[in-house]
Amino acid sequence: MVLLGFLEPHMGFALLMLRGALGLIMVVHGAPKLFGPARPQMRASMSQIGVPPLLFDSVGLLEFLGGIFLIAGFLTRIVALLFALQMIGTIILYVSVLGRWVPPPEIMSQMVANSRRVMRGFISGVGGWEFDLLILCVSVLLLTTGAGPISLDAAINI
Repeated sequence: MVLLGFLEPHMGFALLMLRGALGLIMVVHGAPKLFGPARPQMRASMSQIGVPPLLFDSVGLLEFLGGIFLIAGFLTRIVALLFALQMIGTIILYVSVLGRWVPPPEIMSQMVANSRRVMRGFISGVGGWEFDLLILCVSVLLLTTGAGPISLDAAINI
């Protein structure tokens, strides 16, 4: 008997919860990049460290739409692959540039104030790259397992 083996039949529900959590996190992180009040400041800050505006917009679109797709379990493996690649790039960017860059106080205070107003505490604040590493690992898990039985992928057999 496998330790806690009685939980195995509930794997589909666990994958639904995992997809839902990661999808919600990504939607919440992508929305301000696309239509949040701090969008201009965020684009300017990223541009200052060498991230082109088109890439910034693409990341926002990936996070927002990819998060919705994950919640629905649609194209899960493709979205998970894109999130994993994004997190690898984000970690590299953080280690090589962001870890040494501090935004000017007026930009930082405006970004934090707008994020707090819009997200109402969902985003904990400015930190290191550990959260990106966690998203990378969850994305790799979903890439290898797929969406599970409670998903659009399963319903349309993709």
